[in-house]
Amino acid sequence: MCSQITTVRSALEEKVLPKLRSLESILQPINRLPKDILILVPHFFTNDPGEHEKFPMNQPLLTMTHVCRSWRNLLLSTPSLWTHIDFSTSRAKQAECFLGRSAKQFLDIHHFFGREDTTEPFLSTTLGNLYRLRRLDIGSNSQHLERVLVRFTRPAPELKHLEIVNDIDFTNRDMQFPSAIFGGQLPKLTSLSLHYLRTDLRDFNFPSLTRFSFMTGTRTTVLNLTSFLERSPLLEFIQICLCYVPEPPSAPPRKRVRLAALKELRFDQTTSTSGLLDHLILPKCTEMLLKGQFTGKEFNDDGTPAARIHPSSIDHLSVMRGITKAVAMPNSCILSGPNGNLRLWCLLENRNNFDAEFLTSFTPISASGIKELWVGATTESWFGRMPWKQTAIGVRGAFKALTKVEGLTIVSCETEPIFAALDVKMDDAILLPVLQRITIYVGCGDLDVLALIQSAKARKEHSRPLGEVVVIFENEPGAGVVRELGPLREFVGGLKYRVGVTPVMRQWESRDDDMW
Repeated sequence: MCSQITTVRSALEEKVLPKLRSLESILQPINRLPKDILILVPHFFTNDPGEHEKFPMNQPLLTMTHVCRSWRNLLLSTPSLWTHIDFSTSRAKQAECFLGRSAKQFLDIHHFFGREDTTEPFLSTTLGNLYRLRRLDIGSNSQHLERVLVRFTRPAPELKHLEIVNDIDFTNRDMQFPSAIFGGQLPKLTSLSLHYLRTDLRDFNFPSLTRFSFMTGTRTTVLNLTSFLERSPLLEFIQICLCYVPEPPSAPPRKRVRLAALKELRFDQTTSTSGLLDHLILPKCTEMLLKGQFTGKEFNDDGTPAARIHPSSIDHLSVMRGITKAVAMPNSCILSGPNGNLRLWCLLENRNNFDAEFLTSFTPISASGIKELWVGATTESWFGRMPWKQTAIGVRGAFKALTKVEGLTIVSCETEPIFAALDVKMDDAILLPVLQRITIYVGCGDLDVLALIQSAKARKEHSRPLGEVVVIFENEPGAGVVRELGPLREFVGGLKYRVGVTPVMRQWESRDDDMW
């Protein structure tokens, strides 16, 4: 009898219990997820701090295949998950694994290498699968990169994204971009990014190109650039960085290049100085980012040619027409209207002050139509956020040119000089004569209540009363602050308090690269 019990028990442990454990796993809540949801999970993995993986989902994806049998079967039967191959962070065996599991899907391949002896697995895989290559990102120093790129002589008919990065930290020189790369046949290329390469762009023709990013330390001509842009009529995004001392700009041509599809344009200081912008017609560009000193003079104080926007260009650049809003920050301003945003950044020390020249000499665009004005900055330091310092003379000079401003927003600024300027008459006229609304973000604790009350009182006496004042605190205001602001109600149409987050006033917003 005992032996029979032992036999039955052994049979249960060997055959039944494993199945029960498997059923228990199936009943877990995570396994109730639909399969089409579960296969999206790897896409949400991101890089850990300090890592530079191009495809951060790859290692977690491998880990997920070892969670349970059902997950493994599902993931291995989804070839689209295995199409991102990063030779920079994975071994050749792992790349081979991904390649085998990707079936016949299009491939995205990345390799940033420091030694040429690590390139053979990359070249073997990439050159052997050019017919299904969808994206290629290569990075190294010119010494190694030149030997690798000359191997790419056959067409890549499905390639849509190409990025080549020459790391000049090692050789300190640009690398020649081979004109015969991929046999000159990239019929479906939509995105091209070239960093620290030298090339005559007139040798290339990419009719499907929609995104173009170009950085070089080798002098190039405006004609070289415009010729390439003209042959890329579908371009929606252009970013150009010329890393050398600027030369005097060329004069606007009689016939400009029309880029009908362009939506966003970014130029660094040398490109802004070159006069390239004056060679373009951009009817649909809604985001324009320009670096440069834009002094309105021919030369900067250091003797280098100054960046400019020629007055004749305004009619050809829709984003510059109908400007009604301005955001002033240290060394930077944003001009906005119904056609988009023009962002300008100047490195001159005197552009750190909000004064008479701040808006008027950035561009030839008239500031007279501005109805909404933001003034502010959020500056981080060891002591926390510091308000943007102002001077009474500077603020009065800036306000003198702004006759149509109806709304004024102040963010993290010294408020006393601003309020003092609001009750000053210049040339027998009060500044900001049609001002109706003031919004104040008290993020840095800088709110000069007495100066605010005095300016509101003066404007009411001059028959220019404020319609509304809104004070926004990061935390609930104390009873003392509310009590101090109480007398303001006598001189304005309305006074409101709110609690809200102080907006971050960025000097320049970088998206995906270091060139800005």
